[in-house]
Amino acid sequence: MAKMAGRLTIFAGTGALVPHVVEAALAAGYKVQVLTLAPREAIAGVKMGSVDLDNPLGIIWSLKVFRTSHIIMAGGIDLPDKARAGLIRFANGNAAPGEGVAETPIGDAALAALAKVLKKMAGADLVGVHELSPDLLAGEGVLAGPGFDDAPAAAFALETARAIGALDIGQAAVVSGRRIIAVEDIGGTDALIDRVGALRARGSTGTGSAPLILAKARQPQQSGFVDLPSIGPQTVERCAAAGIAVIAVEAGQSLVLQRAALVEAAARLGISVIGMRLDHD
Repeated sequence: MAKMAGRLTIFAGTGALVPHVVEAALAAGYKVQVLTLAPREAIAGVKMGSVDLDNPLGIIWSLKVFRTSHIIMAGGIDLPDKARAGLIRFANGNAAPGEGVAETPIGDAALAALAKVLKKMAGADLVGVHELSPDLLAGEGVLAGPGFDDAPAAAFALETARAIGALDIGQAAVVSGRRIIAVEDIGGTDALIDRVGALRARGSTGTGSAPLILAKARQPQQSGFVDLPSIGPQTVERCAAAGIAVIAVEAGQSLVLQRAALVEAAARLGISVIGMRLDHD
C-alpha cells in the first residue's frame, strides 16, 4: 500500500496478526491507535486503550477523540452472546428485531455490523488486513510442506468449510475423503483441531487411507474487512499433534501469518499446506 496520511484505529483481538498490522500501518505512514478487545501486551509506538463492548458510545468517543480516518479489525475476537446481542441492537439503533428491523445474525456477522455502524458514526473508512498487507494473502498451489495431489478432496473440504460459514457458524471444517469429521463452532479452530485429535485417539477417525484435511474458507456473506480466515505455524503444530495431514485454505481470501515459521514447521512435521480458489457468487 502506498504511503498516505491517515489516522488508523485497530480493533485488536488475540494472536500474532495484530503486531504485524501495526508494523505495516506505521510503515504506510499512519498514526495508529490500538483498541484491544482482548488482553494484550503494550505495543511500542502506538496509543493503546481497551474496548468496553457494553458501551458502544464510548467506542465512538474513542474514535472521535483520536480523529480516526480509517478502521481495521485484526486478530481473534471472542464475543459472548450478551455482547453480540448488544452490538446488534446498537447497529439497529437500539431497536430489536420485530420492531421495524430485520433479524440480524449474531455470529461473526455481528462484527461486520458493528464495523459498518462505526464507519457511519465516526466518518471513517474500513480497511481490510489484506489491503494493508497483501503479502499475507494465501496464493494457489503448495504453500508449504510436501505436495498433495488429491485436489477433489481438498476442494470438498473447502466447500464444506464454506457451507458452514454460510450458516454463520465458523470458517473451518475437517474431512477425510468425502466424510465430514467435524466443523468449527463457537470454540474456534483450535478447539476443532483438538476435538479431531480426541476422535483420532479413540480410533473413530484417521485410520483409513484418506488423510484428515483441515480446511478454512471465507464465509460467503463475510465482508473482507472483518476476520478473514488465517493460519500460522501454531496451526501446523496443532494439526500435526491431532493427526491432520493437510491444511487447505481459500486462496486470495485467507491469511498466512508468520510465513517463514509456518514453512519451517510444515517441512519439519510433514504437513501439506495448500491454497485453492473457490468461486464466490
